Amino acid sequence: MALSAAFAGAAGSAAEPAAFDFRLPTLEGDRFLGPADFRGPVLVNVWGRDCPPCVAELPLLQRFALDHPQWTVLLVATDAPQDARRFLAERGIALPAVRGGTSIAALMRRAGHRSGALPFNLVVRDGRLCAARPAALAPSDLAQWQAACGAP
Repeated sequence: MALSAAFAGAAGSAAEPAAFDFRLPTLEGDRFLGPADFRGPVLVNVWGRDCPPCVAELPLLQRFALDHPQWTVLLVATDAPQDARRFLAERGIALPAVRGGTSIAALMRRAGHRSGALPFNLVVRDGRLCAARPAALAPSDLAQWQAACGAP
């Protein structure tokens, strides 16, 4: 499934952000997942195992998900599914994960990230892009996103 065909909605006005959704295959390949499949805000993390800042922020994301059950952290792997599954399992990362495949560049561009550098993080809330950061996350980013994008 091409990612561009999987996006929902059209561009919004300055007062209303554009609808933002996607569905990508899980690492197991048994189903498709996207932000609309979860309740509450969804922090989407695009990562690769050969990206040191990506690897460094995985434990932060896992802790955030455990400490904030009203949020979902969805990992989008840029690696082959079997490599990403093995890598996450070896590090004890138990977050929902999908594979970006060749469509990941389109997802990042749609969220405003033109360079394609990893890691890339974004937040989708109520079907709208709420925040995005084309660099490694810090705990202060998560705190700001909770205030701006968190569930009421």
